[in-house]
Amino acid sequence: MIHLRRDVSTYRLADRNDFAVLFDMCKIFHQETDLSDIPFDDSVFAAHLSWLYSSDDCFLGVAERGGKVVGFISGWLYNLYFSKTLSAQTNLWYVLPECRGGMSGLRLLKMFEIWASGKEAKFLVGGTSSGIAMSRSNKLIERFGYEPVGSEYRKVL
Repeated sequence: MIHLRRDVSTYRLADRNDFAVLFDMCKIFHQETDLSDIPFDDSVFAAHLSWLYSSDDCFLGVAERGGKVVGFISGWLYNLYFSKTLSAQTNLWYVLPECRGGMSGLRLLKMFEIWASGKEAKFLVGGTSSGIAMSRSNKLIERFGYEPVGSEYRKVL
């Protein structure tokens, strides 16, 4: 458990008791994204969340305020397609709308960075592809030392 100065939140690894709240938060997250018109399949997400919990190469951290989970981050380790070099990538990164504007998002990201570094990842890939406050999110990520190395595009087929 990590307590950071000037923050009323607690940051910790998710445990099985968080499954239901993370499930519900992901449904809220989905409704905010640019993909909200695609149906959320409970069984598909339950399998994904179970995988995040069960794999040593996956990370799932939460931020709590007053005993309530208000944000989370997930990600995993992978080898580059041309090398045995290990890197880490964020997958889901979300803070409830009413809890945004503070340090929770950055501190969740820092928690993920510490985990990835401890697993000997050489770099971390992260960003936003949800369409939620992209300009603000990008500025935040860049202030934390990340550099843009490409872009992501989507085309509906």
